Amino acid sequence: MRTLSKDATIVKNRMGYLMKKPTCLILTGIGVLLVVVVLIITVPWFMNAFEEVKQMSEIEGIYKSALRQFANKPLINDQKLLLNRLIEIAGETSDSESGENLEMVLSSSPYLSYINTLAADQTYQDYTTYLAAMPTAKHREAVKSRLMNLIGAEAEPEQLEIWTDYYYIMRDWSRTGKSIVTDRKEFDELLQTHLVNPLMENTGLGGVTSNIVKMGLISSFIIEDNEVFHYAWYSRVQSYGFQEGYLRCAIATPVEFALMRSFFADAAAFEKWLSEPFHKEEEPAEVEEQQQ
Repeated sequence: MRTLSKDATIVKNRMGYLMKKPTCLILTGIGVLLVVVVLIITVPWFMNAFEEVKQMSEIEGIYKSALRQFANKPLINDQKLLLNRLIEIAGETSDSESGENLEMVLSSSPYLSYINTLAADQTYQDYTTYLAAMPTAKHREAVKSRLMNLIGAEAEPEQLEIWTDYYYIMRDWSRTGKSIVTDRKEFDELLQTHLVNPLMENTGLGGVTSNIVKMGLISSFIIEDNEVFHYAWYSRVQSYGFQEGYLRCAIATPVEFALMRSFFADAAAFEKWLSEPFHKEEEPAEVEEQQQ
C-alpha cells in the first residue's frame, strides 16, 4: 500500500509538472514576444532619432561656419569711412568711451542713413527707435527659414511662429552665459512655458513627443548664436579699445548688435557684457587678423 501511495504521489507530481510546463512556456513566449515588440518599436525610434540628430548637426555645422564668418567679417571701404566719421562725432562728446554716449553717436545722421539704407522698407529717426523695432520682420523671417530647415518643412505656420518666439526668448535668457547643463531647472521651466505648452495647445501631445529630440538640440544651437557674436564683438573691443571696437561692431553687424542690445535694460549693462569674456570664450587673438 505504501508503495502504491508513493507511486501515486510521483505520478501526481509529474502530472503537475507537465501541466505547469506549457504554462511556463506560454509565459516565456509572451515575455519574448514583448521583448521583440519593444525592440521593433524602440530600435527604429532610436535609429531615426540618431539619424535626425546627425542631419540637424550637419545642417547647423554649415550654418555656424557661415555665421562665424559673417560675425567676424572685416569692414569694407565704405564702412571704414563711416567708422572714421563716427569716431569724429564721438570725439565731440564729453565721454566718448561710455556705452550711453556711443548710442548717441549711433543716433547721428551718418549711422541712421546707413541702417535705413540696409532696412530699405523702414526709416528710423534715432537709435532708440531702431532698438525698439527688434527683432525686425526681416530678421524673424531669416530665423523662421533656419528653423524650418532644422524642424522640417512639414511644420505648420503657427508652429513656426511658436518656435520663432522661443528663439528670441532663448537668446535673451542665455545672453549672460546660462546653459542647458548648468541651469537645467530654469531651462526646463522656460522650455515648458514657452515651447512645450504652446505646441501642445496647437498640435496636441503628438506634435510635442515627435519633437522632443529637436527641442533640446535646437535650444543648444540657439545658445551658441550668442557665443558666436559675443566672441566677435569682444574680440573687436579688446583689439581696438572700447570706443572703436564698439563702433566697428555696430557697423559690421548692425541688426544683430541692436538685437542683443535690446535684451539689456540699459547701455551700461550692455557695455559691461561686451567688455567681459563669455563663459565659453576662445582667445580673441585667433580672429584679430580677420577683422582688420
